[in-house]
Amino acid sequence: MIGIIDTVVIVLSLVLVVGAVLRAAGKKQTDAEYFLAGRDLRWPFVGMSLLASNISAEHVVGLAGDGYRVGLVTGGYEWMAAWCLIILASLFTPLYLRRRIYTIPEFLEHRFGWGLRAFLSGNLLLMNVLTKNAIDLWAGSLLLHLLFGWNQTGVMVALSILTALYTMKGGLRAVVYADMVQGTWLIISGIVLTIVGLVAVGGWSGLTARVDPALLHMVKPLDSELPITGFLIGNLFGGMFYWCMDQTNVQRVLGARSVDDGQKGAIFAGFLKLLIPFILVLPGVIAHALYPNLARADMAYPRMVSDLLPVGLRGVVLAGLIAILMSSMSACYNASATLVVRDFFMRWKPGLSDEQQVAIGRKITVLMALLGVLAAPLVGRSVTIWNYLQMLSAYLGVPLGAVVFMGLLWKRGNTAGAIAGGTTGFALGLFLMMDQTLGWGLVAHPYLTSFLHRSILVWVLAAVTMVVVSLMTAPPAQSKVEGNVFGSAPAQTTAGTGYRLWAVGLFMCTLVLWWAFR
Repeated sequence: MIGIIDTVVIVLSLVLVVGAVLRAAGKKQTDAEYFLAGRDLRWPFVGMSLLASNISAEHVVGLAGDGYRVGLVTGGYEWMAAWCLIILASLFTPLYLRRRIYTIPEFLEHRFGWGLRAFLSGNLLLMNVLTKNAIDLWAGSLLLHLLFGWNQTGVMVALSILTALYTMKGGLRAVVYADMVQGTWLIISGIVLTIVGLVAVGGWSGLTARVDPALLHMVKPLDSELPITGFLIGNLFGGMFYWCMDQTNVQRVLGARSVDDGQKGAIFAGFLKLLIPFILVLPGVIAHALYPNLARADMAYPRMVSDLLPVGLRGVVLAGLIAILMSSMSACYNASATLVVRDFFMRWKPGLSDEQQVAIGRKITVLMALLGVLAAPLVGRSVTIWNYLQMLSAYLGVPLGAVVFMGLLWKRGNTAGAIAGGTTGFALGLFLMMDQTLGWGLVAHPYLTSFLHRSILVWVLAAVTMVVVSLMTAPPAQSKVEGNVFGSAPAQTTAGTGYRLWAVGLFMCTLVLWWAFR
């Protein structure tokens, strides 16, 4: 049961978050302030907010659950994210900040027109409900239910209300300031649980003696569930969409004070991601050694917190979970409000004042909180929370990632090709997901047992379809290409070079880690 000291720690963490929000909420709520924090975020805030908005309860519970089930290899998603953040810094950030856009779909309208903007915005909103909000609520409420017997629905409603209130109050600046507190708390609590777990299992030597060595290897063969080729190719494609084109993540970069701040912030987030396998996945492997017969893999993290942590430390870890859960939810709420207001309402009523835009954004925040509670039970039907997230993201995000990347890389790509490629890839992704999850078995091959390999097929089909249709139709107007393709931005907008040494260091650190845990 939770003790008085644990309660004090949890309350203190919430007070820190509220203090950060109140500090952020003092400025006038213009549209740029509410949606992009006034475009003056420094790189440490950008980087920590990228981490905190991405890491949530599904990482805390789900990564440990998959670590328990398949081992340390599931941390490969985090190391691949570091490479995707390098791509965000070097290729996408200069293009986005030059345009001074509010949303990623807004940028696509400059390149491809309104149709693809609306399609991407709608897709992002759907994924926000199904793969962010719902998972955050289900994973967080599940952990609190398992630890303390609290009613899951009641927890989801309470967390949604509290998070929606502070997001509505301060906008993106409130989200980012809270992220600094919550992200730091997550790292501290993760380190605490990992150290306590290693002590309980007898250190690293004790762990290696009590688990199958395969659970500690990051490089798996082509016919495995998580093959190394699936990470280096399939997850890179999917991760490129998630980290470079997903509004919830990239919105922090859009609020950066300069290109240099946006680039350095992305690289800083990449270094932070290198820690995640050791503080979130490794506890799952430790739990496998301590509790080899758990009924459900997602119970690994709750069991460790319940059994291993003394009073006080349990409060630290639980506070970290609640803090990071609220951080991810608030990022989702604010990003969704930005998408709806800027991509739809401003098209229908372009004369909306700043006050009207903020008011609509706050109503969308309330709606997203409600939809998250309604969609959360769907997550409980998956093998593990993490498996649900990665499969849905891979199949539904890769097609759009393919056409956007091709459109920014290839000047000849046009709107007709992008729409054809996106819809074709989306259809194949939906079919492959249903074939795998419903057990149809229509696509049967040893190398296609992993959804990471299957997602490569989706990316290739979407890209090839875009190329073929683009070549069969008229080329895009020069105005659609100039400034909207990699390398076409004016030199002064890409002058930030301070991030490059950081990027090289991050890339090399990732390679060393892959090699060390091969």
